[in-house]
Amino acid sequence: MENLAQTTAKSNVAWLAYWARRGLPILQSSKEQLQVALRRADRLHPSDLADIVLKDPLLTAQALRYINLRQKNSLSADITTINGIAMLMGVAPFIEHFMKMPILEDILQAHPRSIARIHKLIGDSRFMAKMAREFGGERYDAHLDEIFISALLSRIPEMLELIAHDTDAAAPPGRDHASALFAAWSLPPTLSLLLAEPSADALPRQVLQHATLRVASLLDRGWWQAEARGLLQQMADVLNTSVDDVWQRTNRLMLVYARNEPQKQGWPAARWLPMLPGEWPLPVAATPAVATPVVAEIKVEKDILAERMQALHLAGAQGAPANQIMTLAVRALAEGLGMRRILFALLVAGENAIKARFAHGIDATDPARQLHIKLDEPHLLTRLMLKQQSIWFNLGNAATLAPMLPVGFREQVGNNDFCAMSIFVGDKAVGIIYADRQGGDSIAETHYQHFKQIGLLTSRALSHHPAQSR
Repeated sequence: MENLAQTTAKSNVAWLAYWARRGLPILQSSKEQLQVALRRADRLHPSDLADIVLKDPLLTAQALRYINLRQKNSLSADITTINGIAMLMGVAPFIEHFMKMPILEDILQAHPRSIARIHKLIGDSRFMAKMAREFGGERYDAHLDEIFISALLSRIPEMLELIAHDTDAAAPPGRDHASALFAAWSLPPTLSLLLAEPSADALPRQVLQHATLRVASLLDRGWWQAEARGLLQQMADVLNTSVDDVWQRTNRLMLVYARNEPQKQGWPAARWLPMLPGEWPLPVAATPAVATPVVAEIKVEKDILAERMQALHLAGAQGAPANQIMTLAVRALAEGLGMRRILFALLVAGENAIKARFAHGIDATDPARQLHIKLDEPHLLTRLMLKQQSIWFNLGNAATLAPMLPVGFREQVGNNDFCAMSIFVGDKAVGIIYADRQGGDSIAETHYQHFKQIGLLTSRALSHHPAQSR
């Protein structure tokens, strides 16, 4: 606690004392990646471990605090990098120690808004860190790790304030500046200095870092913020270049970040780039007019199909579990296309056959529920499984396609027109989607085209699932 005595009178001493040695949570995604890394810890390089840790500001802060609060002697050096911590502790001991930290999403399970706000702060921190490293590299900074990590941890006080507010009613209110928190944690002074308000005689390194982080923060509210121009000029002066050059680099960083970061981190600053400066135009006041007959309001119906397909696409982009993707695909087919009966027939492990696994709109006693098709002999469904393709069985092609159907198929699913499509995960076939409109309108060409789109979206969504990407 000796570092708390060095804080200024304006410091929130109670808050600093509260977080001096209290454990910090880590992201669920960090724990999952550490678990995978532990299985190959003997082959894992410290830099690979750093790639995992530096995605999580809370885990990064925990690691730096842990190593810098250790007992030191006169020959001990400050450690400012995750690589250094991993080499000092060893890769496996590092992973085993920090995997035990509480999970952010678990301790805030009852506070989803706080989780979303912290995820947004983490996303902002990552953008700040990448932007700071980019411009630090332009200045040929010899210690880019310090530049990156100080920026990554700049929003830690806001995260801790949210965590304390929702998990401990007795926690001190408010927060303090990141530099004061770093001092309380015995983090190297170089990190604190990079986040402190620069003085008149501050080094160019500190001036550039302060201006870069401030610009990154302002961009989240729109690129037209009045203060941003002056800060961009400060950055240009340090880098001995033009404001336009700094702005073009910033634009590129914003767009790269928006394309590469996961959506759960919130809307990126690049969302404002197409906007024009100024106030929103006010509606023009209408002049009084002669009363006209009241016309019945025309209600615009929602495009249910588009909504359901968008939900399916987003679920895949966010790595949703397979059962959720299947549910969204069924909703798109049933609510968007009006399909009455939907069946997912999946490959049976250890057997060259497909079997009904998920059904919608099909009675428990319906033979379709027991669909089991062998793939040993050539038939229409065997061909479907060779590559991702589809069929629309209807009155116009029944004479041609019916002889190609598997034996007993029509007896099980009935004599309706139907659509079927193979589902692939990557380059591997996993099953078939079947859908018909039994008892309803017949299937039209537009229904078939949308059916194919939903099938493709389902395959892509399943391919994006984390279990598949590994």
